[in-house]
Amino acid sequence: MKKLLFWMVLIVGTVALLGSCAKKEESTTAAAAAGVCTTCDPLTSTTTAAGSITVGSATLSGTYATSCFTNASDFSEGSAPSDMKSYGFLFIVRGNDNVTEETNYYTDSTCTTKGYTRKNVYENVTIGSASGSNYQVALIWKQIKILVTTTVSKTWVEGIYGGSIDFVVDTEKIFTVSASSQQKYNLWNVSATTFEMGNNGAQSFPTELNGVEYTKQ
Repeated sequence: MKKLLFWMVLIVGTVALLGSCAKKEESTTAAAAAGVCTTCDPLTSTTTAAGSITVGSATLSGTYATSCFTNASDFSEGSAPSDMKSYGFLFIVRGNDNVTEETNYYTDSTCTTKGYTRKNVYENVTIGSASGSNYQVALIWKQIKILVTTTVSKTWVEGIYGGSIDFVVDTEKIFTVSASSQQKYNLWNVSATTFEMGNNGAQSFPTELNGVEYTKQ
C-alpha cells in the first residue's frame, strides 16, 4: 500500500502550471507496519510551530510526525529518487488557522539526512461539524514548497514536472496554487498525543481517515 501512497503523493502531482501551479492535492493511504524503523529519532522540520487550533474538545498545536518508513519496495519503479532509503510525514500547526503538511525522503535508513522535501501550505482552516469522533475541516491550499538536496532528487523531481521547471540543489522553490485548486475539505481526528486525517478532497469531505497516524512531538 505504501508504494501506492508514493505514486499518489508524487506522480499525481505532475500537472503543474507555471506561476499558478494547479497541481492535484497530495493524498496518503494507510502505511503498513512492515518497514518501520523503531529505533529512529523523531522526524524534524524547519517549519516553526505556533498557535493552536481547537478541534472539538481537543487542541491541535505544535508538530506531529509519523514513523520513519524504510520498506525498500516503496522506492521501486521510480516512485522516489533512487538515492533515497527512508521517508516520513510531518504535520505542523503554524498559527491559529494555518497548517503545513510535509513529505520528506532521506538518503539514509534512519530518516536523518533529507534529500527531498515537499511542503503543502494551508491557510484559513475552519473546523466544522463532528462526524463521530472526526471533525470536518475546510482549508485553503496556498503554496507548495519543494527542496532538493541531491543531484539525483533534482533530476527526479524535474522529471515529475515533465522537465518544464528547473530546480536548484539546496534552494527551495515555491509555487502558488491556482485559485481554482485552493479549496480543500478533510476530516481530522485529534487526541492529546495523536493526529489523523483523511485525504484532502476538492469537492466534498472524505468519509474516512486515511490510516496514517501522527504523534505529537
